[in-house]
Amino acid sequence: MKRKIALTMAACLMLSGLLTACSGKVTVNSDQQAEENTENAITEETPAEPAETAEAAVTEEPAAESEAPAAEEEAAEAGTEIAEEKLPAYEYPGPELFYSILYQYLLDEYASNYPEADVSIPCPVIVYEDETDKSDIRIYGNFWIFNYDLNGEILECESGGSYPGCIHVESTDAGYDIISMDVVADGSDFTESAKEIFGEHYDAFMKEGEDEAYREEIRAQIIANYVYDKELNITAYQDYGWDPVPLPEENIDTFYSIL
Repeated sequence: MKRKIALTMAACLMLSGLLTACSGKVTVNSDQQAEENTENAITEETPAEPAETAEAAVTEEPAAESEAPAAEEEAAEAGTEIAEEKLPAYEYPGPELFYSILYQYLLDEYASNYPEADVSIPCPVIVYEDETDKSDIRIYGNFWIFNYDLNGEILECESGGSYPGCIHVESTDAGYDIISMDVVADGSDFTESAKEIFGEHYDAFMKEGEDEAYREEIRAQIIANYVYDKELNITAYQDYGWDPVPLPEENIDTFYSIL
């Protein structure tokens, strides 16, 4: 009995020593781990501020780079808008609604036949107006379109053309509507076509509608009135190979009464 107790006690002592040894090993490992964790924490925490600074720098630099193209893009867009709005579109500046509708029709119908320019300006050389029938007012003439680019204070003509014929206009309670236009044929059919369209006004067409000096007088005045109306710093117009033509004074209120 004493032997069994002694064995038991011995076993307990051995077990206690084993537990103490395991406990000590765990404690040592815990202390080492704690020290390693502390060292790691010090090692990781010490460069924390530079790391954040570097990260901020990395974040800020691409932002600066991305802002620059954005600013350049905005400037480019602004430049494009300025280029597109370099000259205002032509609008008939006189008080007559009738001619306002007529001029706009010429722009809408024929300006797109040519390469785009800074501004398109019509030049109708009207030889006769027949208002006998208000549902079919007939405007006989040689209707020109000129397209200009601005070079300093000079409008340089880049393209243009003439459309001789008769424009049919209807007078309504709301104003005027363009019904149609009869255009004289080109080439060998010109004379026959012009006589058919102009009828009794054919001679007037050949005298005034084909008179270059008369056309240039009207052309210069139309440009001068446009420049005055839009408050532009333009002093002349010029055809390729020719000297610039100075603009006359504006006569917006009396233009058609003089003609």
